[in-house]
Amino acid sequence: MLSLFNKTGGPMRRLPNTFFRLATRMIGFGLVIGIVFPFFMLLLGVPRTIAFSSLFLASCAIAGVLVGFVNIVLTGVTVKSKLTVLTGKMQEVKGSIITISENGKIGDCDPEHCSVPIETNDEFGQSAQSFNELIAAFASSLRMLDDIKNFTAIFSSQLDLHTLGEYALDRVMKGTGADAGALLLEQEGEVVVLHSFGIREAQALSQDAHILRAFSKGENITISHPDEIIVESTLTQFHPKQVIVEPVKFKSVPIAVILLAKAEPFQAEMVRQLSIFSQSLAVALHNALEHEQLQKLAALDPLTGILNRRFGMVRLHEEYSRSVRRGAPLALLMFDIDHFKQVNDTYGHVVGDRVLRNIANQIRQGIREGDILLRYGGEEFMVILPGANKEDALAIAERVRHIVRENVTMYGENQICVTISIGLDSMPETTITGEMELIANADEALYRSKNAGRDRTTIHC
Repeated sequence: MLSLFNKTGGPMRRLPNTFFRLATRMIGFGLVIGIVFPFFMLLLGVPRTIAFSSLFLASCAIAGVLVGFVNIVLTGVTVKSKLTVLTGKMQEVKGSIITISENGKIGDCDPEHCSVPIETNDEFGQSAQSFNELIAAFASSLRMLDDIKNFTAIFSSQLDLHTLGEYALDRVMKGTGADAGALLLEQEGEVVVLHSFGIREAQALSQDAHILRAFSKGENITISHPDEIIVESTLTQFHPKQVIVEPVKFKSVPIAVILLAKAEPFQAEMVRQLSIFSQSLAVALHNALEHEQLQKLAALDPLTGILNRRFGMVRLHEEYSRSVRRGAPLALLMFDIDHFKQVNDTYGHVVGDRVLRNIANQIRQGIREGDILLRYGGEEFMVILPGANKEDALAIAERVRHIVRENVTMYGENQICVTISIGLDSMPETTITGEMELIANADEALYRSKNAGRDRTTIHC
């Protein structure tokens, strides 16, 4: 049922019909011509009796009216049909907009389906051209909206930082048509390359002046013909014609930078799309960084800052499984601070905690990069040594033992000196059936060290 009221609640105003107006004016104009025509006939020498006869006057009036009707028909054929096509396409666009607003789904209104054929070189052709350009811009906006929607949906569900970085760079490169790119992140005051594709020596980007400027100033930078960046393709390598450096900001603070390189200049639309994508990426990166920080906090012993027992045992299981698969050696060191109870009883638990922190730092100094240190419990520590046999483990254990013995913990004017006892074992030199047996062997060797006088290392045998 037709509504008699408009959207504001007032009565709907009845709008005039343009073609009805045109018809009445054409018929009226034809009628006027028919009436005026006899006077022109007089000027041409037609007798007055003929020019103003009833039959001639009626014939002229009827002829004028008929001309008006013919003009109406011609207008309908040449003008109204084109406007009908344009109106129909507009209705399709309207339907697509309604569909998007109601259920978020993008319809089939693209330049192929909704464009109007351009058949004339006049205002109708110009109108069709403008309408088609509008449809192209509308379709481009819809595609961008759909991309951003999918982009954001996947981002919001991804909390692993490295997986997120790989996916984000891939999507941004596809969306902008870039030939190469990199995503850089600031972590603990250092700029690191989270993921890169197609850039030679991408790790060097962390010291690039343009990247550092984007982090410090938050500025978008476009570089033409950069010499310092080389793109590696399947068959060759080349210097890009244009590079875009886009800061990724969370609450106006740059937390990452996207670098994109292309053999040809980027289209303006692609650059705008990159700016929109970076806003969604900023939220996702922030969430992933927060998640990673929480994971680290959950894995660390709050006093010493090293792995706690729970997560340390997970790492031991991983290393044990890897060693079994590869047939590689794996060693384990168990540490215990000698007479630690006396330190607590004499100086208190605050000083005892300071001693524990110092011991953890000293053990770090003596082990290799890639070795895994954890607090096993109380004053006990464990070090997992991937790839180490008993001889390697003994050398590391003795190095750590001497570092601890030669260091002191200050408490006022007091110098607190402690020593450690160590037990170790290694597989496959010792045949074991699981990582818990390796712990038991190292623990047994540790207590043999303590029973033998402490401040020494014992190998399980």
